[in-house]
Amino acid sequence: MSLKKIAQAVSLAFCISVSAAPIYSAYAATPQSVIPAHARADKISTPASVLGYELGEWHARPEQLTSYYQLLATQSPRVKVRVVGYSHERRPILNVIITSEKNHQRLSEIEAARGRGESDTPLVVYLGYSVHGNEPSGANAAPAVAWHLASSMDKSVSEMLERTVIVIDPMLNPDGLARFANWANSNRGQTLVSDPNTLEHREGWPSGRGNHYWFDLNRDWLWLQHPESRAHVATFQTWRPHVFGDFHEQGTDATYFFQPGVPTRTHPLTPANNQSLTEAIAKFHAQALDARGELYFSREAFDDFYYGKGSTYPDLQGSVGILFEQASSRGHIQDSRNGLLKFDHTIANQITTSLSTIQAADAIRDQLISHQKNFYDEAKKMAQADPNRAMLFAAEGNPARLRDFSNLLKQHGIAVHQVKGSVTVNGQRYDARNAIAVPLNQRQSRLLEGITELRTQFKDNTFYDVSAWSVTKAYDLASAKSAADVIGDPVQDLPKASLKADSNIAYAFSWVNDDAAPLLAELSQTGLRLRTVTKPMRVQTTEGSKDLGIGSIVIPVAMQSTSAANVAEIVRKATANHSVEVFALSSGAGSTGIDLGSASLKTVERPRVAVLTGQGLDSTSVGELWHWIDTHLRLPATMLSTDRLASTQLERYTHIVMSDGSYRLSDEANKNIERFVKQGGVIIGVEGALNWASNQSYLQTKLVKGDAGKKSDADKAEDKKAKEGRLAYKDQDANAAKDLVAGVIFETEIDRSHPIAAGIPRDILPVFRGQADVYKLEGDRYGTVAAYTSSPVLSGYASPENAKRIAGSAAITAQRVGSGSVILASAALGFRSGWLGSRRVLENALFFGKAFEKARAEGDEAHED
Repeated sequence: MSLKKIAQAVSLAFCISVSAAPIYSAYAATPQSVIPAHARADKISTPASVLGYELGEWHARPEQLTSYYQLLATQSPRVKVRVVGYSHERRPILNVIITSEKNHQRLSEIEAARGRGESDTPLVVYLGYSVHGNEPSGANAAPAVAWHLASSMDKSVSEMLERTVIVIDPMLNPDGLARFANWANSNRGQTLVSDPNTLEHREGWPSGRGNHYWFDLNRDWLWLQHPESRAHVATFQTWRPHVFGDFHEQGTDATYFFQPGVPTRTHPLTPANNQSLTEAIAKFHAQALDARGELYFSREAFDDFYYGKGSTYPDLQGSVGILFEQASSRGHIQDSRNGLLKFDHTIANQITTSLSTIQAADAIRDQLISHQKNFYDEAKKMAQADPNRAMLFAAEGNPARLRDFSNLLKQHGIAVHQVKGSVTVNGQRYDARNAIAVPLNQRQSRLLEGITELRTQFKDNTFYDVSAWSVTKAYDLASAKSAADVIGDPVQDLPKASLKADSNIAYAFSWVNDDAAPLLAELSQTGLRLRTVTKPMRVQTTEGSKDLGIGSIVIPVAMQSTSAANVAEIVRKATANHSVEVFALSSGAGSTGIDLGSASLKTVERPRVAVLTGQGLDSTSVGELWHWIDTHLRLPATMLSTDRLASTQLERYTHIVMSDGSYRLSDEANKNIERFVKQGGVIIGVEGALNWASNQSYLQTKLVKGDAGKKSDADKAEDKKAKEGRLAYKDQDANAAKDLVAGVIFETEIDRSHPIAAGIPRDILPVFRGQADVYKLEGDRYGTVAAYTSSPVLSGYASPENAKRIAGSAAITAQRVGSGSVILASAALGFRSGWLGSRRVLENALFFGKAFEKARAEGDEAHED
């Protein structure tokens, strides 16, 4: 469709659907005022009639909204409600499906056709609201949109619904929405207060932005670590929408944003036609907002780069994702530089652009359908032209890692197969035992490329979120493309293990398998005495000789306080819950290496964990750590506020876990932590926690100041310009970006002989970090478990100067302090809960935090403490 025809379509659509709406001052807009004045079907309840107030007078709670949609489905033949999942707090995740009654009668047929990728179906528009819970205007706009579509008797709406299926996800983050609604409502008076300093507008930590575990769900579309995200992606893959609308909020002093974003910050794998269609749809938003005198902007501030965000995820799947950002009232009314910003006004804007999205999609439906068809046709041609047939991924000795990776890909609609035969690429063997094969000639081949690629060159070095996200590096998998005939049968679920024999000597299992940590966590709660191997050994089992590498777990039978039969029953019961092979030992003698009675087998104590929380800390980082301990390891975690550190008896805990953030602790709190460590406690800290550690005199962690390495002539010239004050104003953003590490994947070299590196398969470990500070460990030549390599940037943007500073510096350190220890990482080891490779270091720190010896000065003789 030409631009002229698009313009004509815009005008026509709004003549039909919006011309009857009243004209008014923009800041007087209310939800009721922006709904077209159509004739309405009888007995279709308005949102206000169910809520008991007009939209925007109070913040609607998820339970209220759910009740409204369920009622609407009983009143209108155009509406069906499906529960497609449940949040962590067991709130239903809904799909409100709105289309004509005729389409509903064949909805399963349409749905199946969409799943097969057929183009001869109704257009599908998917609208998702308020993935950030404290951006509530979207979730409060959704019931008005649903009511309008369900009740309008206007011909334009009924005909549009014959051609279109609209899927509304009315609250992408119900737990966060509930948290913020409670905050805003409970701090609202009968007389509204617009002062930004009032408590209503100063939401407490951790805020309602995240879900139950404080995750940013708008960054989880790729990693799928949470039930909400899994439900949203399942909806997306079921319907394969042509357009997805993602409704957010931004700062109070802003206006209204809709995509396209900054042109130079669109990912290069995104087709140019995707951006052309985004521009075409944007004209509808502009005209709708212009009709009300509403200010807006596009092509600024927001990018279209990271494929793990809701508005960008569709772009590599033949869809058009569109981000909307409404200035936030963060309550019911707030002063802004544009005047009083009322909650009902923010809702009105989201209603307006919801309807303009639907109208735009209907007007350019042929273009959208052709775009999606052409996208997948082109993907097929590209795959057929590629001499390679499959992408191979291997995880030696770690079937659980492959299981989780396969499940991730399958949720994204990517077909995964077993490896047929075996093939060796770059010295790495891939076979059915240790690898999977992903066909390149499949519908989702372009998405596969987008989530596995490595990239270090960028048109624009400024990023709204991260600049790298390769799932291959996150899962620390060996990978390669192959032209061989390696595609076998589809992968099967990994079965649970079973204990095959009893032993009077010991039981043991390898630490390489990802399921080993949850198994050990379960066993640690049983009262059994557990040991970990710190030097490799070979043992005799009832199934023959087995190698036990560093970190392997041994359960000696004789030293338990219960009978051998009870030990066997405990181990058997725990083993049945996990996919870890547990061996019964037939002798305590090692055929090579150490014996079972060696002092090199260290005690594994039951973790009693405190995770620090509170103001100043990064709630998403805290949430990652809490989520890992609580849901992956199934261990109890005390969430301990930093303002209670000075008065808390820390001897109750074995571990204190410190997230990213700013630690402004009192002297009393710091002294309490020092006592905790010296008396046998373990501190595990990541990212910003290292800054705190560098200021503790009893620790050897130090911040490296200044530049590492010589500057280039170009850098020197830039420095000279800066000192002389001669920099172009337009280059502010680009120059500021040089000081940042924009969410980058770095390469580290790890000492696999160290217990804190147990279970890591190779000498190179990829890690993710988003800060530029550099640290070192003084006075302990054995305590740097991992250091950044000489050319550390694997993917993402770090300025040459930052890359040079980081190269060779400490990535992971472990130091003994008194009877305790401190394990620190400058990287986000469990970033977004998707970094399973480096997360192993966290598990080692938790279970083996005191399994390494205190560094001895050269010439000292070995001794036991």
